[in-house]
Amino acid sequence: MSSSGSAKTAEDAADTPYAVVESTELGRHWVATRDIAAGEVLLEERPLVVGPKAGAQSVCLACYAPTTGYKCSTCGWPVCGPQCEAAPAHRDAECPLIGGHYDSRRSAAYCFVMPLRCMLLLHQLDGCRAAEFRSLQSHLDDRLDTPLYHAYAVNVAAFVLDRLGLRSAGHSHDHRSALEAAAVLDTNAFEVRRPGGRKFRALYARASMMAHCCTPNTKHVFVGDEAEGQPAIRVVAAVPIARGCPVTATYTQTLWCTRDRRRHLSAAKCFECVCARCSDPTELGTHLGSAACAGGGDGGGKCSGGRATAVSQWLCATCGRLATDVEAAGALQVVGALSKTRDCAGFERFLERVRDGTMLPLHNDHHVTVSVKYALAQLYADRISDLSEKQLENNTDICKQLLRLADVLEPGITRFRGILLYYLVCGLKQLMQMKHRRCYDKMIKNYTEEAVVILKTEPDLVHLVEQLQ
Repeated sequence: MSSSGSAKTAEDAADTPYAVVESTELGRHWVATRDIAAGEVLLEERPLVVGPKAGAQSVCLACYAPTTGYKCSTCGWPVCGPQCEAAPAHRDAECPLIGGHYDSRRSAAYCFVMPLRCMLLLHQLDGCRAAEFRSLQSHLDDRLDTPLYHAYAVNVAAFVLDRLGLRSAGHSHDHRSALEAAAVLDTNAFEVRRPGGRKFRALYARASMMAHCCTPNTKHVFVGDEAEGQPAIRVVAAVPIARGCPVTATYTQTLWCTRDRRRHLSAAKCFECVCARCSDPTELGTHLGSAACAGGGDGGGKCSGGRATAVSQWLCATCGRLATDVEAAGALQVVGALSKTRDCAGFERFLERVRDGTMLPLHNDHHVTVSVKYALAQLYADRISDLSEKQLENNTDICKQLLRLADVLEPGITRFRGILLYYLVCGLKQLMQMKHRRCYDKMIKNYTEEAVVILKTEPDLVHLVEQLQ
């Protein structure tokens, strides 16, 4: 990014490594125009609009940090202080309109802010940028008859047009265009997480055109303009991408099972994912969404090591038993309770029950089990110097298991892989000190080198590099 803050765009770059094409299956999407190396930056782009999440509670309208009581002297809404009060992102947008309308008791108090900013910006943007916004898909017709958009009709469209007076002020927007702005955001906006607990949304015109894949070949990070809450998006190739291949991102969570990912994508993005991972009942052999089989085939008794994969029914590949659609609701409740207490021993006992077969329908690779392993690795990292030898060895095993999963679902220069390598190295160093053995040296050196390469591409994790060297 140049010192002026302008990003290198597809139109400006002489050697843009992708082109935007259109197909009936993927719509508009990126395709590599040449071979792309892992780690190559494909795009840096400033946002069209930034704003709080719809369900946000008491956050600054300029930088989106949780607030502690300061209110804007003009509109009375929460901001961090005088600097944020005067920030153009707030002062020149909604501030003149929203005075007297802040109600901290409303759970959806902020849901109108970002759609309103979109509507206002369409009058301020130059013709090219406004056209970029209008070209983005909304899937509004698919959303109109949903409970969320029934609520938006009142809390966004009617609120902005009538209570805030946008209609009487002569703006050209109507009820549908207000909902269209909300739908464009729901379809295309990225969630941004920044230090200090800040979570907000940002809309990037070109980055939003990447096709979704549940095993993506890029990652994205957010850089710059930290104080003003206007970060640029940087799209980085996580693995080598061959010329002619789609350049993909993920709109969901890697460690979710196919059923959960598809439900989210259908509800939030209005499409059914048919990528290679979603089309394979075994999830590329990872079995994140498979249940542990409790049947015994023709011989009776418990099926040894069987995993029932769900397509229309649960079918065990080992014993051939058809099963009912077993939910892991009880296990999820246990995990939720453990997460609140941050209890290492509780997570360890949970994994022991999975291993001995008493935590049905879970197995060692089930997505709930995997989430427990990842949570335990994070807890171990927070108290690494206090762990026993057994726990350090458990940390090594867990990190290696999760790295093998990353090799399939999120390979290359990815955040998930970088964090796991960091946890693994920290544990191995502690284990080496405890056992007074040098046999870990080469292993630590190799894992550290790979971790450093990845962590240097993550702006909010680069400080961990010093702890590894």
